[in-house]
Amino acid sequence: MHERVRFAPSPTGELHIGGVRTALFNWLFARNKGGKFILRVDDTDRQRSSEVYLQSILDSFRWLNLTWDEGPEIGGDYGPYRQSERLFLYREEAERLLACGNAYPCFCTAEDLEMERERCRSMGQPPRYSARCRNLTVAAADEKKNEGQTYVIRAVTPNEGETVVDDIIRGKVTFLNKVFDDPIIIRSDGLPTYNFASAVDDFNMEITHVIRAEEHLSNTPRQQIIAGLLGYAIPYYAHVPMILAPDRSKLSKRHGATSVQEYRDQGILPEALLNYLALLGWSPGEDREILSVEDMIKI
Repeated sequence: MHERVRFAPSPTGELHIGGVRTALFNWLFARNKGGKFILRVDDTDRQRSSEVYLQSILDSFRWLNLTWDEGPEIGGDYGPYRQSERLFLYREEAERLLACGNAYPCFCTAEDLEMERERCRSMGQPPRYSARCRNLTVAAADEKKNEGQTYVIRAVTPNEGETVVDDIIRGKVTFLNKVFDDPIIIRSDGLPTYNFASAVDDFNMEITHVIRAEEHLSNTPRQQIIAGLLGYAIPYYAHVPMILAPDRSKLSKRHGATSVQEYRDQGILPEALLNYLALLGWSPGEDREILSVEDMIKI
């Protein structure tokens, strides 16, 4: 196997040290295995994405000397590496799901969905879309489109059984399929949702291992379901613990410096920051507190 891993930041802010830690684990894994570290830009949030933030993220990677093998500015065989430039692919895959009955247009309005949520709450059930637009005929759906009604595209998910995430760190994690509703894969503005774009990109970029923070664990069964509908192979998953603040909450600005830029401005050396992040939460033994990047790769 030729290992390929990716780190996929959204250019909606500065590079957070939690993201650096995840990127570092991916980079070290790729270097240890002689594989490839891919930098992919998840920039489909048009309102919040910024070229300024993207350049800041790339500059932070360069400062840390975490070089990428494929991605922005250097390209590669699996590009483009910005999701905003891959919209044609998401549309093609959505059309493929529509053609085989594994997806359908949904015309439900925000008011319709709120009424369904209220109905679920009144019955003591978690909010879940009823999938009523699944039953629309092609002719009825076409009529609504011709009338100019806006719609999203939803994927068909199983109502029974379970989806098992075989996580390298956590072992097998089981999710009941009945807790998932039919996910939106293409929004009304034509842009893909996070889980759909991630599943499509991971397969088409031949990602073999997805190493990311444990906060994404709940996304993984949804991505596996989408991958299954598309006939994709499932990559290996590893969800690493998050960096928490002293009060056990998610690290945020109120706890102090959080971005790479802030640490750089404070005069912290990149080697020191990488050493700290690499050893956070574990020890290689022998009371070692300083590791070179070469040592990190070997371990």
